Amino acid sequence: MDIHTAIRNFLKNAAPKGVSFTDSDNLLTKGVIDSLRMLDMMSFLEDKYGLKIDEDEMMPENFESVEAITRFVEKKIKA
Repeated sequence: MDIHTAIRNFLKNAAPKGVSFTDSDNLLTKGVIDSLRMLDMMSFLEDKYGLKIDEDEMMPENFESVEAITRFVEKKIKA
């Protein structure tokens, strides 16, 4: 499974029932995730991809959408 699909599937399962979103939607404003689910997602990414997400990387532009998260993970993997 590619990174984008894994992230999208995680978020689909984490989102409250009835909440839909596109890859470019802001996940917080759409109600897809809240701060607790955000922490769950970061743990998921760290476990699945062997990443260490530093505090200074926990900024909205890295986690605001499926597209942003995918770019962030791809960049971290290449680093």
